[in-house]
Amino acid sequence: MLYILMFLIMSSGYLISTADGRGVGVFELFDVPALPSLIENQEDIAGEIHFYLAWTLIVLVILHVAGALKHHFIDKDTTLVKMLRSGK
Repeated sequence: MLYILMFLIMSSGYLISTADGRGVGVFELFDVPALPSLIENQEDIAGEIHFYLAWTLIVLVILHVAGALKHHFIDKDTTLVKMLRSGK
């Protein structure tokens, strides 16, 4: 779900950025060309979608972190410790 939301946020951001017909520059290496305007008021509609998807992602990440901390501190699950040790 988190990956799907990130892809949808990126897609709606692309529609916002290209609503005026200009492409999107990627690290000044190349430009992603703009699609022709698909719907009327594309920038406003994509902006609303972008806003709500971003907040949904933020809430889900917070819930995900809260769940991990609950498993660690309340359930005494050692998964979080194993994940942190594997980076060493």
